[in-house]
Amino acid sequence: MEEKTIQKNEEGRLSLGRRLAYGSFEAGGMFAFSMVSTYLTVFYTDVVGLTPAVISIIMLIARVWDGINDPMMGIICEKTRTRWGRYRPYLLFGAPVLAVTTILAFTKPNGTGLWPAVYCGVTYILSGMAYTATGVAGTALNNVLTRNNQERMVLISFRGVLSNIATLITGAVTMPLIMKLGDGNPSSAKGYFWAVVIFSVIGTILYWIAFAGTKEVVTPDPEKKGMPVMESLKLAFGDANIRKLLIGYLLYMCGVFGRLGIMAYFFLYVVEKPLWISIAATVMTAAMIAPNFIYPFLTARFEKKSLMLTFLMIGAVGGLVMFLGGKMMSLPVILVGTALFHGCGAAVGGVSYGLIAEIIDDMEVRTGNRADAIVLSVTSFAVKLGNALAGSLGVILLSAVGYVANATQTAATKNGMSIVINLLPAGLYLIALIPFSMIKMSRAKAAENQAILTGRHTEEQDQ
Repeated sequence: MEEKTIQKNEEGRLSLGRRLAYGSFEAGGMFAFSMVSTYLTVFYTDVVGLTPAVISIIMLIARVWDGINDPMMGIICEKTRTRWGRYRPYLLFGAPVLAVTTILAFTKPNGTGLWPAVYCGVTYILSGMAYTATGVAGTALNNVLTRNNQERMVLISFRGVLSNIATLITGAVTMPLIMKLGDGNPSSAKGYFWAVVIFSVIGTILYWIAFAGTKEVVTPDPEKKGMPVMESLKLAFGDANIRKLLIGYLLYMCGVFGRLGIMAYFFLYVVEKPLWISIAATVMTAAMIAPNFIYPFLTARFEKKSLMLTFLMIGAVGGLVMFLGGKMMSLPVILVGTALFHGCGAAVGGVSYGLIAEIIDDMEVRTGNRADAIVLSVTSFAVKLGNALAGSLGVILLSAVGYVANATQTAATKNGMSIVINLLPAGLYLIALIPFSMIKMSRAKAAENQAILTGRHTEEQDQ
């Protein structure tokens, strides 16, 4: 009877409630992340009054540290042992910390001179660390709710749908909410502050739902206290597939975050239609939600790597379409390009999480060690480094083509800004094809590993 229970927990389908609860964690994080990734740079330039050069320094330092912090958080998670598991406690206690630090990041500092830059840098770093703690733990949680690779893809789908619904909400209402709370001023410090307070409260509640509604069933040997730090990092970075993923993620995420971080400038200064931001953000998020409904169907029939490569190529076409839409001043064309670029970008990320889970299983079969949080944090390191590079270079490139804050831009500057915002990210998608195409993991190998690990765990329980 015990053996059947173990097998059901590890191989069977999870309940709808558990799937929804797991997806809630990412939805909670998106209320903070969407604000930071889309509006923080604009907040710094148009509200705080920082120069592009200062912002680039803050972004580079904060995001590089954020990337370094990811493996550190992964190691901490792997060594955590509580009655709630290794990962769930970080959803419970990390959520209110994330809420407070995000609110502080969108609070305009008083004073002049160096102080505003120092304040912005410190609060941004703290917010990033809190997001890392909850994000690494929540992402790793997917792999320990079940060993069934197809069920993991279902969980990824639920997570993607709910997180993108949160992104859809923030994208659709943030600028109108800022203007409403800021007395019609899109650069109102009060508007930004209260909008973030509202989103932070909602996000915290969703994190707590995820904590309460999930259970870790793939647990480590209680006699093992975890590998030494250097051995853990060597395990992660020593895997050839992980290294290829890391490089691919670095390039691909430079494209994703490079556009997200400066997307608002396209509507504010290139096409000069501020309210189009909400429309484009709504379409962008709807497009990012759509792939989640078909992940299980696609990954059951096609190789995950092939799907990722296809989505990257289509997404690159989307970047070109957005550029042409800006030239034509056509909202419909811009929206088509937005849907292609961001929808396919989200699809690459969703499928890759399933591929990462299979790589971790393969690592456990070969080495006897399982390090979900560490491997995922190493991949997240590439994401954060890409975010750092894109965030710091994006605003510098805008300045290089002639951008001036709160001013009407010349025709040449508008063209240069559109190239930076739309074409450069598309090119990074294409370059990312190279390392992703070199990954070696097949559906057949993943199924073989799943059977081996389930059998191995059953034998351990019988002893």
